[in-house]
Amino acid sequence: MTYKNKTKVWSWLAYLVLAFTIYQSAYPALTGGGLDFSVYRVGAMTLIDAEGLTKELYQVTEEHRLPFTYPPFAALLFLPFALLPTWAGIGLVLLLSYGVAWWVCQLIVDYAQQRGYQLPFQAYLGRGGTIALLTALTLTSGPWERGLDLVQINALIMLLVLLDFLRPATRIPRGLLIGIAGGIKLTPLAFGLILLMRKDVKGVITLGASFAATVLLGFLLLPREAQDFWFSALSDPSRVGGIDYVDNISILGWLMHLGIPEGSLLKALQYGLILLLMAGVAYLLPLLHRQGMVLSEISLNAFLMMAMSPISWSHHNTWLPLLLAVIIIDGLGVFFVKGSLSYRLATALTLIGGLGLYLSPLWIAAQIKGSKDGLEVVPFPGLVLASLPIICLYLVVMLWVYQGISRRAEILALAAQGSEARK
Repeated sequence: MTYKNKTKVWSWLAYLVLAFTIYQSAYPALTGGGLDFSVYRVGAMTLIDAEGLTKELYQVTEEHRLPFTYPPFAALLFLPFALLPTWAGIGLVLLLSYGVAWWVCQLIVDYAQQRGYQLPFQAYLGRGGTIALLTALTLTSGPWERGLDLVQINALIMLLVLLDFLRPATRIPRGLLIGIAGGIKLTPLAFGLILLMRKDVKGVITLGASFAATVLLGFLLLPREAQDFWFSALSDPSRVGGIDYVDNISILGWLMHLGIPEGSLLKALQYGLILLLMAGVAYLLPLLHRQGMVLSEISLNAFLMMAMSPISWSHHNTWLPLLLAVIIIDGLGVFFVKGSLSYRLATALTLIGGLGLYLSPLWIAAQIKGSKDGLEVVPFPGLVLASLPIICLYLVVMLWVYQGISRRAEILALAAQGSEARK
């Protein structure tokens, strides 16, 4: 068998692995999953009193288990789900999510190739087979597996953000899609930091205008619901769950997992670590932009977004594959001196953090507790171990910032050389 034929065989095997992985996630979601999807659908149903549902949009009921926590604009976008059968709506979200996962993995493979890297198995699988296998690995990661079971929309939010930064911004400035994403789920507004650090005034204005338009639309079409959300439900933390739950990977979450009690010390550490991370990411963004490292810009900002939010469940971290890729390709590959102490330390922390988050904090906690049930109460060692991966990645990002500061002149020189080469 020739080398070319062997590559085809391995490539088809990778596609079979992907097909099996999709089946493994789609079947349970369609037959018994979709807890978060039910929130979207029920919320939309309240707007048109579908199936006799006359509850208020932001009314908490035991019947539906979880309250609607999104802005009124999101409820309007979810209206098609109220008109479709549940299985059809779930299927649509799953199909879109699988498409996003494939595209993200395609971005990783192509980005690595542009930077002179080749994934270890790419020589055997070819480009298509490599993307297929990487997509399968992505779908079985903790964030994606859990998100698909819940039928979450995080992959679609990710899609809007990536499209906004990767599209040509010739006629319509950047920020439009991010503002819309912020109207669905507020946290993507954090990506405005990239526009600020690029001094993209049009982008910042566009982001603000598009987000304001979603708020205005909510008040115009759903005035009572909009008032309930912006003046009541938004500030009610009980609607999204316990901050100290083991699956919370935000800075506030892992500080509480480390045993720091609520009070002034916790708040001081939380805000201090957030400001440190925000300042560090803001410092790196221009350096990354000068070298055309747009995926690193987006990934680091996504990490900041999840870190600063009071609650970021691990399944919100659909950015994990992209973040790990840019840490290896751009961080360790460019900013760190290979073989140095900081390089070895960052490599070890990336391995621990990447593997731990791939398995997920819930999986780690369940191994310590001995059961997947009752994870609202986890022994202290389990909380610490489950939080260790995200803490490791926080340290990796801060080491990346340190390298950017200490090697600024060299990094700028590399950027200048790259700019000349592109000419």
